[in-house]
Amino acid sequence: MMDTEKLTTKQAKAIPKILAARTHEEGCQAAGISKSTFYTWMQDETFKAEVERQRQEIAQEARGLLTQNVTVAVETLTGLLDTSDDRLRRLVAKDVVEIHTKQVEMGAVEARLSSLEAVLKTR
Repeated sequence: MMDTEKLTTKQAKAIPKILAARTHEEGCQAAGISKSTFYTWMQDETFKAEVERQRQEIAQEARGLLTQNVTVAVETLTGLLDTSDDRLRRLVAKDVVEIHTKQVEMGAVEARLSSLEAVLKTR
């Protein structure tokens, strides 16, 4: 955890607003600071590290939400294979095949990487 006591109150309040915005410019406006102030703050290692820590925390929460909803998404997608709309059924079937192919390819890459790591450990 970062030592946020080294941040000013304004910096600590600005970070979530900047990260929640679509752009740094919009975030700076929401935080009531100029872009130049933000870029000056980003030169400070403590501020920069806290921005990155909070950015990673947001990304981790987003990944968790995606993981929680993968089953529902897969069930929805595969459920559409039963549609009477031939065009939609073809598109969904294509998506399912492409996703499966990627999954198989990633499994093969992971297996090769594990093999390489095992070889490197013995050297």
